[in-house]
Amino acid sequence: MKKITFSTLIVFIMLYTQSSCRKVFDYIHDHADGHESLCPITQLRALGAGHERDTFNVIYNAHGDPVSLLATNSVPNATNVDQYFRYDIRGRLSDYILTFTQATGVLVWHKYSYPSNNFVTDTVINYTGTVDGPPPIAKESAFGYLIFGYTMDAFGRITKIWSVSPDPQTPPVLSSTIVYDANGNKPLSRTDLTYDNKINPYRTNKIWQFVYNDYSRNNVLPADHSFTPVYNDFGLPLTIPNLLPFFISNFALENTGTQIEIDYACSAPKGPINY
Repeated sequence: MKKITFSTLIVFIMLYTQSSCRKVFDYIHDHADGHESLCPITQLRALGAGHERDTFNVIYNAHGDPVSLLATNSVPNATNVDQYFRYDIRGRLSDYILTFTQATGVLVWHKYSYPSNNFVTDTVINYTGTVDGPPPIAKESAFGYLIFGYTMDAFGRITKIWSVSPDPQTPPVLSSTIVYDANGNKPLSRTDLTYDNKINPYRTNKIWQFVYNDYSRNNVLPADHSFTPVYNDFGLPLTIPNLLPFFISNFALENTGTQIEIDYACSAPKGPINY
């Protein structure tokens, strides 16, 4: 039997690792839905609106879906939000809650229901309830509420948004239609922006895609190449540009820096991949 040297073993491990990364990249690249078990996002970092550095950790449940995206800063940031996610007994998102960082009073509470396989309703209640309390009752909110409906296509993407009346006898009114292009991306309205050919971090989990209503396959970049992202071996960006200074940007983070940094916990798939 041929003796395997240490250097040969190292080369073998490197080739195997590169092959595994390539398979994971191909798998995520070729499938439109999220694959949270492969590369879950663990942390986000950005320069905050007050010029402090904001760091957010993501916690997942046993099913691999996020339950919280929380700031780790010792001083609460009144310009950013903590985000909480709750699920029903069927594992579907039931509540999406936003508070100021390190606060319990709710800014926005989304309550979801699923009247059919391809239609979701979203009841949005503002400034009502606490994050550690029960879901608020919409009609009892002193600040009112709105109801939206989302039509999902065969890929599980939101393609139509409806305004829904609390009166069941009143039909929903179509507010907007979302059409994805041949590359699976939302058409851009700004000529100074373009898409790369890498993987949108929202695709690491269907919950990100749904709550931020972005199922685009790739990442938006300045068309003038003024920002050069850094990608990991799986084709996911470690840095993405902040395209909306002073406004809510990716992952509902408000920031004034030039980029958002993303950490992942990537692992090779357990078993063969069927293409």
